[in-house]
Amino acid sequence: MDQAIQISGLQKLYGDTPVLTDFNLSVPKGNIFGLIGPNGAGKSTLIGILTGLLDYDDGSIVINGRELNEYNELMIKREIASVLQPPLLFEHFTSHDFLHYICDMFEIGRPDRQPKMDSLLEYLGLTEFEHAKINKLSAGSRKKLSFCAAILSEPTILFLDEPFESIDVISIGRMKTILNKLQENGVTIIITSHILEIVENLCNDIAILHNQKIIAYLDSESRKQLQKDASLSEIFESYVQVEQPKNDVLKWL
Repeated sequence: MDQAIQISGLQKLYGDTPVLTDFNLSVPKGNIFGLIGPNGAGKSTLIGILTGLLDYDDGSIVINGRELNEYNELMIKREIASVLQPPLLFEHFTSHDFLHYICDMFEIGRPDRQPKMDSLLEYLGLTEFEHAKINKLSAGSRKKLSFCAAILSEPTILFLDEPFESIDVISIGRMKTILNKLQENGVTIIITSHILEIVENLCNDIAILHNQKIIAYLDSESRKQLQKDASLSEIFESYVQVEQPKNDVLKWL
C-alpha cells in the first residue's frame, strides 16, 4: 500500500529534553489515522513538525513521496492542511475575509469557492458569524472556522490536532461526515484526540505514542481482534500501563 507519510528515526529535543526519540511511523494513503497518547506524549509536537511549524533534530520525513526539507517544504505545504490546537487564525479578520485569504493563498478559483464556503458555514452553523471578527468568536466557532479553512484549501493530507475540543455534539457529527467524504475522495487524515470513543469509531488505523515513540500500531485487522474483548480505552491503558489509584484515595468525599 502506498504511504502518505513515512517517518524514520525522528529525533526532537526541547533543549536537552527529548520529546521524540528514534520515532518511526508510516501512514497509508487514504487512511483516517488516529494518534493517541497521554498528555505530553508529543502528539502536538509531531503535528507541528509534519506541518513545517517546528524543526526536528534528526531523522527523515517523506510526505507524498517528497522528503520534508527546505527544498520541498513549499510544495509539501501546498498539498497539506491543518487544524491545530489552538487554531492559528488572523484575529482581526472577519471569518469571511479569513476564508477568502486562505483560498487566495491556495489559488482556489473565485467562482468555485463561494458556494463551497457558503455550504460549509451553513453546515457547521457558522453563517451568522461570517462577518464577525475572529477575536469575537467562541472557542468552538474558532475551531470550526479553522476546519472550514482547511477543507477549502483542498488538501491531499489533513492534520487535525484535537479537532473536536470545545465543539458541540451536532457539529462533531457533521465534521465526522465531512471527514468520511474526504476519505472517499482519497484524502489522508491524521487525527490526534483525547476523545477515544471518536477515534475508535472514526479511524481505520490507530497508533499509541508513549515514552517518545510509537509503542503500538493497531491496524483495522488487529483492532478487530483486540476489541472483541476490550474497548480502545482499556487497550490504551494496558499499553501505557496507567497506574491505578488506591481504593481509598478519595475516602474524604
